[in-house]
Amino acid sequence: MSSLLDQAKSGDIEAFARLFEPLRGNVFAVACRLVGAQDADDVVMDTFLKAWKALPGFRGGSSLKTWLARIARNACLDRMRRAQAERTDSLASGDAAEPPRELADPTVSTPDETVRSREMAGVLRAALARLDEAHRTALQLRFVDDLSYAEIAAATGVHIGTVMSRLFNGKRKLRAIVEAMEPGTPGETAP
Repeated sequence: MSSLLDQAKSGDIEAFARLFEPLRGNVFAVACRLVGAQDADDVVMDTFLKAWKALPGFRGGSSLKTWLARIARNACLDRMRRAQAERTDSLASGDAAEPPRELADPTVSTPDETVRSREMAGVLRAALARLDEAHRTALQLRFVDDLSYAEIAAATGVHIGTVMSRLFNGKRKLRAIVEAMEPGTPGETAP
């Protein structure tokens, strides 16, 4: 693999493609979670272009998967900032603004799923949307993208202790939000 990496670093586009193509699914999954399926393909393209430009400086301090996940996360954040700025500009100019997008559904419904599982997916999606970005990102990278604590730390640019804290507190907050949202729980009346 280091030979392939060295070739890609020296500008061999074929070596780059062979090295990074297996990671496309991971990048797409991160993009879907953060910006939604409608913008994921654009984020994947941005991520691979940025990786191609930055590859000569890659020192191997983390795995390629982790390095690419960090680039993808940053590309998603850039896209969300641009979208927010466009909405703000649109509101300032008096144009009809597009409604804010919801967090993409990380589940795929199949015909044999029960109504309860669909309801629970909606509850989880809404609950995740109510978490702050740091906790939501940590939970998604860990439980959806299956990254290790070290990989999450490298992808988000924080220490492992911070990752552990965000996961612990994020799960606690998510559980509290879900319990408050479920019909029949104390404090909420069923429709």
